[in-house]
Amino acid sequence: MMRAFNDWQSLLTEYDDSVSSDMNVDPLGMLVIWSAYGQKIFRNRISSISNDVRNFTINLFNHAVIRQVMEDDDIALAAALLREKDYAGYGKQALPFRQACLVYLENLYAFSMVAAEARPIPGLATGGVLGIAKARRDWRAHDNNPELLFSHRKEAHVLVRQHSLGISGRYKTPLVQMGFFDHRYDSRAANCQALWDKVETMLFGRWPALAALKKMAVMHLKEVVATPNAPPRIRLDAIPRALRNSFVATFRSPQAVGQHARDFWLEVSELNRGAAGALYAVLQQEWRVDGTSDAGRKPAEIFAEARKMPGFGAAAQAQLEHVMLLEPLLGELDLLMTIMLSAKSQTLDDVERQWRHAGRNAQTLQRISAPVAANAAMLAEASGTTAARLRKLLALAGEVTLHDQVRHLLTYHEEVMQARRQSPWLRLSARQELKSDVGVRTVPDQVAPPGTRWVHRYYLPQFRVLLAGLRGEEHEAA
Repeated sequence: MMRAFNDWQSLLTEYDDSVSSDMNVDPLGMLVIWSAYGQKIFRNRISSISNDVRNFTINLFNHAVIRQVMEDDDIALAAALLREKDYAGYGKQALPFRQACLVYLENLYAFSMVAAEARPIPGLATGGVLGIAKARRDWRAHDNNPELLFSHRKEAHVLVRQHSLGISGRYKTPLVQMGFFDHRYDSRAANCQALWDKVETMLFGRWPALAALKKMAVMHLKEVVATPNAPPRIRLDAIPRALRNSFVATFRSPQAVGQHARDFWLEVSELNRGAAGALYAVLQQEWRVDGTSDAGRKPAEIFAEARKMPGFGAAAQAQLEHVMLLEPLLGELDLLMTIMLSAKSQTLDDVERQWRHAGRNAQTLQRISAPVAANAAMLAEASGTTAARLRKLLALAGEVTLHDQVRHLLTYHEEVMQARRQSPWLRLSARQELKSDVGVRTVPDQVAPPGTRWVHRYYLPQFRVLLAGLRGEEHEAA
């Protein structure tokens, strides 16, 4: 059982190069490495696709509505829905039923926001509403009255692959990691109940508009699932206007949501504790009294300041330090790869000349990698692909000559690309010349001194987006 849990954890937390869009811009496969250490800090609460407090809250709200529908014995499925073969006799407990509810609620919200665009609603922000572009097209194609289909199948989806790319898909991992439910959306485990109790007291109990919206949404789904035809089809104008308007008013912008949900999300995500909490404290200082933000500081400065923050514990300091040790090494390797890609054809001596022109020498990688190699606790945090790649990068950094470092880096690059089933970007000819098969990269005129070059931001931009929403409506102009 524990092994299965660990396998699932790695599935949730480790990137797969073969399916990542970064495979075309990350020739050294560094995403797997830096993201692993970044997620040690943020504990998979935020990512490049899950960082909007409005979408966090909509997803949790939808699941709360579905929980009530499933638990209420007075809400019964029509005979036609009960015969749905994918429900396999489980009725409301079937995963496809939950998925149908999620898709339906997401689509209802998207179409309600499209309808609201025609009205002057203060503070309405449709940017960041997942699926709204497609919803607009469907809206126009159906004379401003699209049909909603209650089904888990793709014909009901507004978004392509909505189960994975919609709100519920993009924001699933954070809620699983916090403990609201498992990967099959089952929230009946005892350890889940305490969190759902907080949902009732800290979210619905303190936000009357959200509680009222939930009541309306449950009543509407009760009517939908009792529809005799299967799958149920409902025109938008047949859905109560009060429900649609309440969806818009309640979730009109991230700031409007953050004003009510800030304390709840900080409590359940614990992003104001540990290493993330130290970063939170530093980023909070970027906000001025007038609500504007000074977000110009570099990640290296933010991490350094966060590491000095008192009260967050030794473990938090260690996690921040790990990033501060790792990123200078990744930055130097990225620079070396950029130099190797800076010409269609060049010798190893040409590479070394550019490396030295940038203020580096054969000892640069050795010196910068040494603290990483010596930090047993840091290396112990890595596993799987992350650990394997980091070990190889440390090994190549330890080569004595730059020529050997370049050859080793080329071999490493070939292995990364082979794992992706792609051809390498570079090859070494029999005459010991580097040949590039991709576009030439430009080496910056001004390069940061050795050991100070950062190229990855460790989810700080995404954390800023979340915090901007959490600050609340009084700072909406920011």
